[in-house]
Amino acid sequence: MSVDNYFKYLNPQNRVLLEEYKKSTQNQMWATTIILSLTIIDNILSDENNLDYIDGLDINHFKNSRDFHWLRLRRNQILHYEGPKEGFFESKDSVNVLKIDSLRADKLLKKCFTNFFK
Repeated sequence: MSVDNYFKYLNPQNRVLLEEYKKSTQNQMWATTIILSLTIIDNILSDENNLDYIDGLDINHFKNSRDFHWLRLRRNQILHYEGPKEGFFESKDSVNVLKIDSLRADKLLKKCFTNFFK
């Protein structure tokens, strides 16, 4: 599934963020993709114009999901580093950890699109 299918539902700011997200994924900028995925989701959830497409129960279910809370925690761990720790999330293989987390964030972003813009 391509995220481009949902471009028409996004506000202008989110369209720019989605393009940045796609570039960061293509260029293996894993921390950036994690940060942008949550930023895009938060923007969707706070955009009042999306109320025509999104059911309030779907929003509530999504916001309370384990994956959504995981993504917020991961994003915050990247942006608000508390050291001293070796690598990301105390891993010696930071790039691989970030790549795996980025793939999980991508799945959640796609789930957000499919759940909200059916």
